[in-house]
Amino acid sequence: MQVIKVLNNSLLLAVDKEGYEVVLMGKGIGFNKAIGHKIGDKDIEKTFVLKNRDVSRNIIQLANEIDVEYFEMAKMIIDYAIDKYEMNLMEYIYLSLTDHIAQTVKRIQSGIVIPNLYNAVIRQFNIREYDIGAFATELMKEKTGVSIPDEEIGNIAIHFINAQKDNAYQKNDNEISYFVNSILGIVKDTFQIDFDVRKISFNRFIIHLQSFSHRLIHNLMTDDDPNDHLYTQVSTLYPKEKNCSDKIADYIKEKYNITISHQEIVYLTIHIRKTLMESGGELT
Repeated sequence: MQVIKVLNNSLLLAVDKEGYEVVLMGKGIGFNKAIGHKIGDKDIEKTFVLKNRDVSRNIIQLANEIDVEYFEMAKMIIDYAIDKYEMNLMEYIYLSLTDHIAQTVKRIQSGIVIPNLYNAVIRQFNIREYDIGAFATELMKEKTGVSIPDEEIGNIAIHFINAQKDNAYQKNDNEISYFVNSILGIVKDTFQIDFDVRKISFNRFIIHLQSFSHRLIHNLMTDDDPNDHLYTQVSTLYPKEKNCSDKIADYIKEKYNITISHQEIVYLTIHIRKTLMESGGELT
């Protein structure tokens, strides 16, 4: 492997013996490396072949936005899941989990804590994934010095529920794909935009919608939080995006006969807002 570009201390862009571009992950693999440097197999912990353009492109973009410590934490958590439970995971979890950890720490440091009201359900029915989430929150506390609430256990567990190749949840792929595309269609029609699929915010939105659809299909939806100040705040700050979320809620009510909570509407509204900002859509 020969280095093309150093992304950060844990990530390199390289070319392999067959001439394919690859992203290499390894603790300290990028330290003091120059273009043209040859990398030995012993230094490589994970290889992303750039045939999978979506995963690899977004890892490169994320490397430019997020500190290396978050990649390293995600790798440690994923290793824990593989070593302890022999999980067969899809590659995108390296992207989604890294991004989730970084966004969670940033949000908590800003004083924003969003309740997770389905922790108890996951703890009962997804014991392995809940254990991974508990390990992850303790690791995040240790590495960042930020007090991570227990609510995050379930959020991280959902990533591992979704990412397992041999998980029964994956049997609903067609329904999930239909749901995600339907929601994207509502957003697209509301704001008359074409999504920029290269942007991190769009991929965060897709990951959220996939998680949302899993919870919808398997009856893991959140209930309303008695303290609804965040819903009120988001409704005031982003009325057009909130109106779009209400359209999505109406669609879900009609299609699935499920009334989604204010908390779910908050999640949707924030993701729609961020996606619009990077895609050039109309903003409030």
